[in-house]
Amino acid sequence: MHHGKWLTAVSVVALIMFAEREHSQSRRAWNALLNICRSTQDACARGPDGRYVRDDAEQLYQRSRGFDRRANHWLLGAQATLLATTALFIIDLHPGEGPGNIPFAPMQVGLRIAF
Repeated sequence: MHHGKWLTAVSVVALIMFAEREHSQSRRAWNALLNICRSTQDACARGPDGRYVRDDAEQLYQRSRGFDRRANHWLLGAQATLLATTALFIIDLHPGEGPGNIPFAPMQVGLRIAF
């Protein structure tokens, strides 16, 4: 348990880094699509089926969507791994045992207010 929780914690970071890389690629494709759309007034016209008339614009759009889909999958994996990491940290707790460096037993402190 003790070492497994750190392995899953590192895995969360790695999965987030993979998601960020995919999102960056999606952003580049999207910005290229925006540049095409800004080049002329009808550059991003859509056909009756909802697809871009220009093939290069449609390819960039599909590429952007594909990278975003993969980024979402990496993030879902990171979230699942984070849940596993949290569970491992909780399981690794030793209930009822305090840290070894506290020399005194815990004291109870209270306050009474009379009305």
